[in-house]
Amino acid sequence: MQKIYRLSHNSSFQYIFRNGQKFHSDILILFATKAANLKLGVSVSKKVGNSVVRSKTKRRIKEAFRQLIPQTQKGYNFVVVAKEEITKVGYTEILQTLQNLLTKAGLTGDAQ
Repeated sequence: MQKIYRLSHNSSFQYIFRNGQKFHSDILILFATKAANLKLGVSVSKKVGNSVVRSKTKRRIKEAFRQLIPQTQKGYNFVVVAKEEITKVGYTEILQTLQNLLTKAGLTGDAQ
């Protein structure tokens, strides 16, 4: 995922956690809030696994989001939180789940 799509500051994460809408599934939680640009932050707790597992999970989530960028509405910031069950599923299920969460949030399509 390109750098322009990344959330990097803790204050940005905290703002989205406090003010964003929350959508959840069995393996992911999606927080979304209106913003000037499209950006994503990923949070994976130590409950998910060791550093290798957490890094792999983050890479999979970021890649899934990268593939969904063309069909995602611009002007929103997102934080995706991984649940413990994410280690039991493959990449395709992560992609499908993220797509379903964006659809549930009404944030897919080219309308801005």
